[in-house]
Amino acid sequence: MAARDEGDVELGSFLRAVAHNWWVVVALALIGLLAGALLTVFTPKSYDSTASVYIGQTTDANGNPMPGLNSNARAAVQLVTSEAVLQETVKRVGEGLTVSGLRGSISVDTPTQVVKGSTTAVNFVTITVSDTKRARAAAAANALAAILIERIGSGTGDKITLLQGQIDTNNSELTALNRRSADAETALKAIGESSASKSDKALASVPYVSIVQSAATERESISSDLQRDQLMLLVAKDVELARVLHEAVPADSASAPSLTLNGGAGILAGVVVGLVVALFRERLRRPRPAVA
Repeated sequence: MAARDEGDVELGSFLRAVAHNWWVVVALALIGLLAGALLTVFTPKSYDSTASVYIGQTTDANGNPMPGLNSNARAAVQLVTSEAVLQETVKRVGEGLTVSGLRGSISVDTPTQVVKGSTTAVNFVTITVSDTKRARAAAAANALAAILIERIGSGTGDKITLLQGQIDTNNSELTALNRRSADAETALKAIGESSASKSDKALASVPYVSIVQSAATERESISSDLQRDQLMLLVAKDVELARVLHEAVPADSASAPSLTLNGGAGILAGVVVGLVVALFRERLRRPRPAVA
């Protein structure tokens, strides 16, 4: 009970100190607000620009997902922030951009998803660059995204080129087969309409019938390969191929400094200091006990 009474006394002393010195608290809060405003005015503005990249998903011959460089979002983050990529970005952007300045202004994030209680990164990377020049920030973010795609997408590009070549070859072979089969059928029709005997017609038709049958067998095999390659090409382009989902654009407004944040922090700091000063002044006001 005595402890609670002592606490009540201390709380009462604190409230009296604030009541007697309220103007100190208000004055220091205003000074904090002014300091925050001045900090906002004189601090260089910073602009954020963000580019989003789909890094792709490696698949096997059946289109099933499998491990690979462009299946690992965390590896992509390491690649974006590597020294070689930063140097290449600085070279492409120019405009006074430096490696050290770029290194301290990059933020690379990987969205996550929760599946059966476990959190895993998905195949997306967002690259944000902060800079005092809005256009340079956007250029740097886009350069980083482009370099990332170049580094992780070369294998998929080669695969697409190979598949497209196989598809073109199969289509050419199908065209040739269809032409050869059509010529053979035309010859068979001419033989059938001729005045030759049945035995002569049958004998003359043998090579052309063989051509039609052979073309049908080859057409079936090539059509199967063509369908498989077309499906693999579709998967490579839509699933495996890394690409930019959202290009960075110059920001309309600065992301920092924030007048609201700096002003609020200044007021809070002023109030805290004001309360300390109020307590100190109240202690000085108290009469000292007489010395016996």
